[in-house]
Amino acid sequence: MNYLFIDSTYDLTIGLLSDELKWLDLEHHAGQKASMVIQSRALELINKTHLRPQDLNGVITVNGPGFYTGLRLAEGFSDVFLFFGVKQYSLYSYEIPYWCGFDTGVWFTKAYRGEYFLHKWTGSNWSQYLISATQIKDHVGSEHFFIHSSVSLDTASQLLVENPIHSSDLLKKHPKKIFEKALVSHKREPFYFRPPEDEFKVNP
Repeated sequence: MNYLFIDSTYDLTIGLLSDELKWLDLEHHAGQKASMVIQSRALELINKTHLRPQDLNGVITVNGPGFYTGLRLAEGFSDVFLFFGVKQYSLYSYEIPYWCGFDTGVWFTKAYRGEYFLHKWTGSNWSQYLISATQIKDHVGSEHFFIHSSVSLDTASQLLVENPIHSSDLLKKHPKKIFEKALVSHKREPFYFRPPEDEFKVNP
């Protein structure tokens, strides 16, 4: 049996993993509305291996950080498989570099409202910040610098961050290292940059 993988935090990446956690198939769809293709591509991948949805070992999603619409899409779609008794697993993109063996680093993305999110770690110790554009350069040092992919930066941050490592590329190259950790971890809740009551409050 296999695992279905979905990342719709930025664009849409969808794939199928073997029992040995090797990629059987992996697709990236850029510039399309993920909601328009996620169902058809997932079913196509499953059908190519002559499986039924209920034959999957599990569905693994990336629960952030990223665009909130994408988070809700992946979570809602993975919930469909619960009706077939398929287990759910998830991870955060900023966990990927550490699981791949980078003992120190900074993972970075835009965070709405003119702010940026940083996840910094040294070994198992980590901290998270929301910063302004003027503070980015204060955090670009000797550590490895990671982003999800080029679409997770805006013009201001692209000028300040040189040659970052893409965690989405690590995921393609090292699936076994990453998913072995994800499968034994607790399910992640959708990641919000701020408390939901603040993030989604309606201004009077």
